[in-house]
Amino acid sequence: MEEIKLEQLVLNMVNFHHIFEQEFTRLIPEINNSEISPLLSKILNEIHNEGITTASRISKSLDLSVPNTSRSINKLYKLGYIQKEQDKKDRRIVYLTLSIKGLELMRQYLIIYQEQFIKRLVVLSEQEIDELNHSFETVKTHFIKMRDLNNNKF
Repeated sequence: MEEIKLEQLVLNMVNFHHIFEQEFTRLIPEINNSEISPLLSKILNEIHNEGITTASRISKSLDLSVPNTSRSINKLYKLGYIQKEQDKKDRRIVYLTLSIKGLELMRQYLIIYQEQFIKRLVVLSEQEIDELNHSFETVKTHFIKMRDLNNNKF
């Protein structure tokens, strides 16, 4: 494949990411209640997105120090928003998931998020919505293929 095409693809991806960040992720509501700080909100979102994760993954993903991550996770655990489960083979690994209380909180905020985003989408025609749906499915399929093929190389 021509290097120019690859460079153009990377440029398009960077530009898309910037626009996506502006139009999509800024609509994600911060979880504002007396217990949840913006940092705790980000960690809850990360656990929700991953389904099951570890403190080290959260630390890397959100670019947080390990002590800050551990402190925040312990606070979320004490507040009842997450559950911890030790790995049966390696007790140093602790898996994190949302508790029922955490899932309910995320459900409430996802409803708000969905309503906000739908308000932004109503300006598009049915054809444009169909095109976006198809485009996102295509991108997702190609990214999964790249991930799987690249993971098999190592």
